[in-house]
Amino acid sequence: MTHIEVAGADRIRTVVEDLERVLLDFVRTRGITHAQYRAATDLIIESVKAGEESLLFDVFFEAEATDVGNAGREGSPEAIEGPFYLENAPQLQGPVNVMPQRPDERGVPLLFRGTVTDVDGRPLPGIELDLWHADADGLYSNIHPGIPDWNLRGRFTTDGDGAFQVRTILPPPYEIPKDGPTGRVLRALGRHFFRPAHLHVKLRGAGFEEMTSQLYFEGGDYLEDDVAGAVRDGLVIPLVTVDDPARSTEHGFDRPFVDARYDFVLERRANTSASA
Repeated sequence: MTHIEVAGADRIRTVVEDLERVLLDFVRTRGITHAQYRAATDLIIESVKAGEESLLFDVFFEAEATDVGNAGREGSPEAIEGPFYLENAPQLQGPVNVMPQRPDERGVPLLFRGTVTDVDGRPLPGIELDLWHADADGLYSNIHPGIPDWNLRGRFTTDGDGAFQVRTILPPPYEIPKDGPTGRVLRALGRHFFRPAHLHVKLRGAGFEEMTSQLYFEGGDYLEDDVAGAVRDGLVIPLVTVDDPARSTEHGFDRPFVDARYDFVLERRANTSASA
């Protein structure tokens, strides 16, 4: 089923015709000439041909659309997905999951852990977490060249107590692609190209709304001026440095690591009871 089919014909008609009116008024009031109109449409087409796909729109609009969806939410806040998500990441094997990575993967080791509950605080076993993030150079597998497929992408599930943990590396802040159409627009506006360090997560479970999250780290660069404007309260988590060799060994690391925790709260789908 496509996004258009999900939206419904009446909703599509209302939104598209309203958007049409807004844009026509913008063209008139701002005196947009045909040449300027064509330059804008050519830029959009070029962004797709350049492999940026949704990047141009994600930078300017995705966070606001996510905020609209968060209005009235009882569960954890949702966050932007970004343009680098891929379905069917490898299924990891617990109880301590290890993200696919190169034998010499650079970066500070990270233990990411937490729980998943419903809005009433009941632990949720068997919830799938789909995690993906950049490597130490700020690059994503299956997107940027020279990285093994599915590197730092993986799926795993909560245990019987609704808990999860996974070993990976701490991603850094990074620049979004800046040499293509999106970069030209940002450069013309005098803006930088950096996103703060973050983890991407999708959560899925029978009877629950799928949730997309993006978690940032306290004290990190660009939290206040993210190029995508996507950092929100409730999505910034502390990092605790652990340099006790015994604890490193306990969690499968051979050197000091950082510990990050986040507890997710999922909302049930409409008309789905807690006993379903």
